[in-house]
Formats: sequence, C-alpha cells, structure tokens
Amino acid sequence: MTLPGAMPRVAVCIATFRRPEGLSALLASLGALAFSRRAAEVVVVAADNDARESARGVCREAAGSLPWPLHYVVEAERNIAGARNRAVARALEAGADFVAFVDDDETVSPEWLDELLDAQAASGADVVQGRVVPCFQPGTPAWLSGAWVYGVSLPARGTRLPVASTNNVLVRAGLLAGGRPFDPAFGLSGGEDSLFFLRAAREGALIVSAPAAVACEHVSPARARVGWVLRRAFRGGNTALHCEYALPRSTRAPAGRLARATLRMGASVPLLPLSVLRGRG
Repeated sequence: MTLPGAMPRVAVCIATFRRPEGLSALLASLGALAFSRRAAEVVVVAADNDARESARGVCREAAGSLPWPLHYVVEAERNIAGARNRAVARALEAGADFVAFVDDDETVSPEWLDELLDAQAASGADVVQGRVVPCFQPGTPAWLSGAWVYGVSLPARGTRLPVASTNNVLVRAGLLAGGRPFDPAFGLSGGEDSLFFLRAAREGALIVSAPAAVACEHVSPARARVGWVLRRAFRGGNTALHCEYALPRSTRAPAGRLARATLRMGASVPLLPLSVLRGRG
C-alpha cells in the first residue's frame, strides 16, 4: 500500500511473442516517460511467451539504456493469459502498487503513465483505461481508419466503463492479488482480459476512462485487410458471449449482448447495398 505522500510503484507489464522490433520500439518509448503531475517509481516487466526466449536479447540491450529496472521472465507454454499471469506475479513480487499493461505492437506517449496515474488519483478508480490510436503504415486504404476493430475510443475522462482491456490500462495491484488473474482457458482464443475486467466491474470495481493516456497501435500491412477486419470482428463477438457465460450466473447479462448485436445487425444490413456506391468503408 502506498503511504500518503509517497510515490506509487508502478510495474509496466508486457506480454510479448516474437515481435523483436515492436518490443524494442515499445521499450524505447517507455524510456521517454515523463511525469509532471504524478511522480512514480517505475519497473518494467517483459514476459516472453516464446520457449526459445527470442525477446531476451532485445531486453538485455534495452536494459542498458532504460531509466527504469527491467525484469525479463519467460512463460514457455504458448498462452497469452499465462504470459500475463507470469508478468503480474513478478510485478507483485516487486512490490507494485499499480500494474500497467501495454502490448508489444504499441508505443506510448511520454505523458501516458502520468495521465493514467492522474486519472486514478482524481477518481479513486480500481482500473483506468487509456486510449489506443491506430497508426497505419503509408499506403493503407483511408477507409480502414474508421474500422472499429482498430484502437480503443473513449468518452470523457473519468467516465465509468463496463469493461477494459490490457492494451492500455492501469490496475490497482490489489485487484490482481494471487498473481493469476487471467484465465488460461482463454489464452489461445483471446478474451482473457475482457473476462477479468467484466468480472471485476460486476463485483464492484470502478473502471474509468483516461483518453489523454495515449498508446499508438502500429498496424502491420497483414492486419490492414478486409479479411482480417472481418475475422477480428467475428472473433470479438464470439469472445464477448463466451466471457458472459464464463461469469458467475448471478452476474451474467447475455440478453443485453444479444440485444446490442441484433440492433447492430439490423442497422448494418440495410447499409450493405450502399457499399457498391460508396466503397468498402
């Protein structure tokens, strides 16, 4: 627990799998973090989900230039939930008051963590969700920038949210007690973070928005395609329903999900013929 007037210790946790360039860029951006309102003691934890330890060299090189301690851990079993749990366990061992999560295909703005911490202090929230902005490579079709599967849009700072995701979030360490908050059953399908935050919110945890805490998601050409967008959207819908049924029966709300899905489909189907005239967007 942080004493009044003391700087909080924040562990920035990264689960990584065979993205050496992305991880290197992310670590460099973390090295440029600046604090003007909420000073913090920072540690970085990189959890390599590759049994071949392909991220070890990147972390060894970055450790020499980062202004923060860097902990490298390995989760050999291919499972993103397991990798995140491994990172969380190390973060708690390091005495973290808060744990921030960010992905290895992102970079963060210098004020990213300062904004998350300031929003947390202002609201007393258990979880603070930052904004993720898609960053496309030159030549990407302009219409893709409007696809909702890229990035995370947020309402005004301090707005209560029903769920969060680990691509840009700050979590009170007490919410992660035990060190294995993410369900390995969702470790290959995805959605382990949604399940954790849904459960936390419905058990009373306060999740709020911090749109000024920005992370840039670097979208590769392989993901800037119609097929990838459709598969991602389809997977997201399936995962949402699986998460509902994984929750305790007393907190499930599948009817609400079904209603929203029906409304979305009802609004979208009549617009499909317009794509012939107005393009894929």
